[in-house]
Amino acid sequence: MHRKPIILILTSRDERAGLSKNLADSIKKIGTHNVVVISDDKYSSRQKTSRLDRLVQMQEDYQQILVEKSRKIKSGKKGVKSGRAFRISNAVKRYRPELVLAVTPYAYFALTEAKRKAGFSTAIFYVMPYFVLDKQSYGDVDSTFIVENQDVKSALVAQGVPSRKVMTMGLPYDIEKKTPLEVAALKQELGLPKTMSVFLNATKKDGVEELFRLLLDQGGVINTVVYAGDNKMGGELRLIADEYNANNVVILQREEQVDEYLTACDTVITKYDVSTIYKAFKLGKPVITFGGTAHANREIDYLVSHGLVMHARENLEIVGLTYRLIETGVAATYVRAGEKWVENASIDNIANYLVSYIGY
Repeated sequence: MHRKPIILILTSRDERAGLSKNLADSIKKIGTHNVVVISDDKYSSRQKTSRLDRLVQMQEDYQQILVEKSRKIKSGKKGVKSGRAFRISNAVKRYRPELVLAVTPYAYFALTEAKRKAGFSTAIFYVMPYFVLDKQSYGDVDSTFIVENQDVKSALVAQGVPSRKVMTMGLPYDIEKKTPLEVAALKQELGLPKTMSVFLNATKKDGVEELFRLLLDQGGVINTVVYAGDNKMGGELRLIADEYNANNVVILQREEQVDEYLTACDTVITKYDVSTIYKAFKLGKPVITFGGTAHANREIDYLVSHGLVMHARENLEIVGLTYRLIETGVAATYVRAGEKWVENASIDNIANYLVSYIGY
């Protein structure tokens, strides 16, 4: 019986918006390849106590430590006998994939570490989830990069990555855009008023309670859908909503609810979150960003410089920017810019590129 070739996808706990599953589904839909997805609960430290493993849960801006740590690792048989590199190498031997695709920074650096230590020849691909290249060096790694824009490609080439190994294809965050009539029907189905609804994407660390209160202070002018992300945070936000006797609030706690409400809302207010921002561009929603790590601020500065998002330096400014979008034609300018930016980006294009790869 003929065995379909396999693409192995490596992911980790820092993945956003079901990226590995969506890519796997798109690849399998083509019909030529099977896909195996492995997360770090299978290949990383079983004790979950190493510094490298804790970084996934502790912070977003950990790429520098990952690179520095991976570069200190010396190749040799001793290192391959245990740990993360051994488990990844075993997966490559077991599945014999045509290529291995990393979809998070953690997965990518773990994968390149394993290739250096184990010496396998399988090609590595990396969907780089950035609008701006981070400060790391990639020129010494034999990988193929799928990047969001030409500026990232130019930066990689300047580091010594061959131009043919950097594909500018956008990011694989797809979402179906609906017509205005379909959006109106969706609002009614979800019980959202016809007036302005904002989608708030923030965590406790981002000061979500203060932001939530500022939006509730606007009364019935602004309806708020907030993605809380967990039961505890959701409960705390409900208590705040009860203080205001607010009946124009929806609190989401499951990630699978996000796309539907994101589609129905008129404006997106978000911490730096590449998947939420990219989907907002595709849906034609203006975006207000705030806060973040050093890397997130570099990303936001890039988006602001291209007229793609508005940025609030403090929480109170978010309300002012929201009214600016309501009361002027500014929103249309940002909508057009975002839609144009992502018009050629498609998860299916990336899937077709991957399945067409022929190793040499």
